Amino acid sequence: MAKDGQELRSKAKDHVVFPVVSPQEVSKMGPLVFTRGEGIYVWDVDGKRYMDSMASGVYAVHVGYGRKEIAKAMGEQASRLHYFCPYGYISEPVIKLGEKLAELAPGDLSMTFFTCDGSEAVESAFKIAKQWAYHQGYRRKYKIISRRRAYHGSTMGALAATGTMSPLRKIMEPLPPGYRFASAPYCYRCDFGLSYPDCALQCADSVEQIILHQGPDNVAAFIGEMVMAAGGCIVPPPEYWPRIREICSKHGVLLIDDEVVCGFGRTGKFFGVEHYGIKPDIMTMAKCLTSGYSPLGATITKPEIIRDMPAFWHVHTYNNHPVSCTAAIENIRIIEEENLVQNSAEVGKYLLEGLRSFSNHPSVGDVRGLGLLTAIEFVKDKSTKERFPEDQAFCGRIMDLALDEGVILRRVEDIIEFCPPLIITKSEVDEMIEITDRAITQAEKEFGLQHN
Repeated sequence: MAKDGQELRSKAKDHVVFPVVSPQEVSKMGPLVFTRGEGIYVWDVDGKRYMDSMASGVYAVHVGYGRKEIAKAMGEQASRLHYFCPYGYISEPVIKLGEKLAELAPGDLSMTFFTCDGSEAVESAFKIAKQWAYHQGYRRKYKIISRRRAYHGSTMGALAATGTMSPLRKIMEPLPPGYRFASAPYCYRCDFGLSYPDCALQCADSVEQIILHQGPDNVAAFIGEMVMAAGGCIVPPPEYWPRIREICSKHGVLLIDDEVVCGFGRTGKFFGVEHYGIKPDIMTMAKCLTSGYSPLGATITKPEIIRDMPAFWHVHTYNNHPVSCTAAIENIRIIEEENLVQNSAEVGKYLLEGLRSFSNHPSVGDVRGLGLLTAIEFVKDKSTKERFPEDQAFCGRIMDLALDEGVILRRVEDIIEFCPPLIITKSEVDEMIEITDRAITQAEKEFGLQHN
C-alpha cells in the first residue's frame, strides 16, 4: 500500500494542477491522496484515518461522507436522463428542487437559476441585479458594493467582489470595473478603532456612505455573507444586517445574501439570514446544497425581478443539471429528516464552548462562531493583538501537528476555522478539541510563547 501511495502522490504532482496551493506546499503535504470517506472521517491511500474538521476544506460536506442514498438517487437519475440542454427545456428534478427551495427560502424568493457552483451563482446574482436595473430604465446602475475581507468566488465578476488582496485577486487585476468595498463588521479588529456597542455600527453606515458617494442611481446591489466565512468567521452584531437592509431599501439597492457557506444549517438555522430577521432580494447557494456530492449552485430571487425582464440573458451548458438537482433533493431530505440544522445549533454551541476553553493559551486572541462555523484567531501578543510575521507560520505549525494526530484543520491567515460536517457528535468534538489543544500547546512551546 505504501508503494502504491508513493506512486499516486508522484503522479499527482506530475499531472494535476492544484488550485491555490504552491508546488512546494504540495510536495510538503505529500500530497494527501484520499480513497474513501465515512461520516466525518476520510482515509488516505496508506490507510490512515483523518477527522475532517472543515467539511472537506470548503465548508461543503454537511451530511457526511459515504451517503449511499445520495449516490443511488444520482445513479438512477443518470440512467433515466443524465442531461438535456437548458435553453428553454427542463427536467423533473429541476422543477422539484426549485419548488423545494421556494418553500425553504425566506420572504418571497421563489425563482431559481441553477448553476455549477458558488462562483457562478454569484455571477448570476450580479447579472440579475444589473439586467433588472437596466430594464427599469437605470442604464448606469451597474456598481456592486461588497466588503473588505469578503470572499464571493473566483470567476472574474465574483473575484472582483472579493475584498482581499490575495494572489487570487492581485495577479488577475485589472478586474471588471464598478466594485466598491465597505468595512467588514470585524469587531475584534474594527476599522474605526471602536468597540461594540459604542461604535454605533459605523461599519454598516460605511455602506450608505459609499452608496451616496457613488450615487444611488449607479449602485445595483450590495452583497454579503451573513457570517463572513473565508474572511475569518466574522460574526456581525445582531443589529448589523437589519441596518444594511434598511440602507439598501432606502436607496433602491438590491440586497444579495450569499449563503454559499452559511446555508443549509451551517450556522444553526436553515439559512444564515434567519438569525437576523431580514428578507434579501436575491440569495445565492452552492456547496452544502448537495453536500459536495455533485457540482451545483443556485441563485434565487423574487418573481417580480425576473418578470420585469424580457429575458434573463445568461447561460451555462450545465444549468439545470438533472443529476446534480437530484443529489440536492436527497441531500435536503437527509438534512431535514435527521434534524441536522438542530444538531448544528446544539453541537456548534458545544464546540464553541470547547474552543473558548483555550482562552488561557497565550496565543489565543479571539474565539467566535455561530452554529458549526467557528474559529480561533491567534496573535503573537494578546494585549496589542499583534499578528505573527508572515515568515512565522504559527498556524501552519498547529495544522501540521494536528494532522500528525489525524485531524485536518483549515487556516485563514492567523485564524483556524472549525466547520465540520453537520453530523458531528459531541464525543467527536471532544476528540477534535483534545488534539487541537495539544497542537496549540506544542506550537506555543516551539515559538517561545509560554503560559504565565
